[in-house]
Amino acid sequence: MVSLAFFALTYSFLSWLALLAWRGLRFCSRWRRVSVNLLFGLRVLPFFLSTAITLLLVFPSFLLLEAHSMDEDLGTFVLSASAALLLGAGLYQVTATAAKTRRLVGECLEGARGLSADDATPALVSSQSVLPLMLVGIRVPKVLISEAAHELLSEGELRTALRHEVEHLRSRDNLKKVILSCIPFPGMAGLERAWQEATELAADDGAVSSREEALDLAAALIKLSRRFPSQAAPAFTTGLVSVPGSVATRVARLLAWKEDSAAAHNGWCYALPLAFAAVLGVAAKLGPVMLLMHSLTERLVP
Repeated sequence: MVSLAFFALTYSFLSWLALLAWRGLRFCSRWRRVSVNLLFGLRVLPFFLSTAITLLLVFPSFLLLEAHSMDEDLGTFVLSASAALLLGAGLYQVTATAAKTRRLVGECLEGARGLSADDATPALVSSQSVLPLMLVGIRVPKVLISEAAHELLSEGELRTALRHEVEHLRSRDNLKKVILSCIPFPGMAGLERAWQEATELAADDGAVSSREEALDLAAALIKLSRRFPSQAAPAFTTGLVSVPGSVATRVARLLAWKEDSAAAHNGWCYALPLAFAAVLGVAAKLGPVMLLMHSLTERLVP
C-alpha cells in the first residue's frame, strides 16, 4: 500500500514536470522540429521511472527495513487507492480499445485482396477500408489501401505512400499507441497529439529520399485529403491522412524538401549511455540508496 502511494506521488509529480517541459517547448517558435523520440519520452518517462523506483527501491526497502504491521493513516489509503484506480483504468482502456480496433480492422479486411509491392510488409486493397491508407496490426502488420485510393493515386504516389506507412512500422508507432493507452494521466492529450503529428512528419522524412519522391508524397496527400473527408484512424492503427490539421504542414514541408533536410538526429544515442551509467551507480550503492528511499518515503507518504 505504501509503495502504491509513493507511486501515485512520484507519477503525478513527474507528469507535472513533463507537462511543464512540453509547455515550454510550445513557446519555442520551432517546437515542431522537436524530435519525435523526445516527445514520446516526455510522455512515458514519468510512468516508467515511477514504476522502476517503486518496484526496485521503495518496495524492497520497506520489506527489509519496516516492521510488518498496519500503521498507515487515511492519506496512505487514499493515495494507494488512487494509484490502483489509475492502473486499473489503463488496463481497462487498453483492453476495450484493442477489442474495438480489432473489430473495425476485421471489417475492413473482409474481401481484401493482395497487392504486389516491393516492401516486405504485405499490402492489401479493400473496398471496406475506412481510410484511404492505414497501417494495421502490431505482430502481423499490414498496409490497408482502399480501392478508391488505389485508383486515384499514380504508381509513384502509391509507392511513396506505402513507404510512409512502412516507416510507421519501423518506428513501432502502433505499439507506442498501445503503451500510451496503458498509462492514462489527466492533461496529457496535447502532448500525445503533438507526438502523433511528429510521427507523421518523421514518417514523411523517412519515406522520401529525393525531390521527385517528396513531390509524389505531397501529391498523394493533396489528392487523398480532397477526396476523403477527415476521419480519425482506429485507435491502434496509423492512417496517411488521419491526423487533423497536419496535412497542410506536411505538404508545405515536402514541397520545400531539400537533401540536407532529410538528416535526422536520434537523441536516444545520448540518453541510453546516461541511463546505463545511472543504473550502474545505483547498483554500486544499493544499500545506502535503499536506506535513502525508505527515509524519503516515510517523509512523503503520510
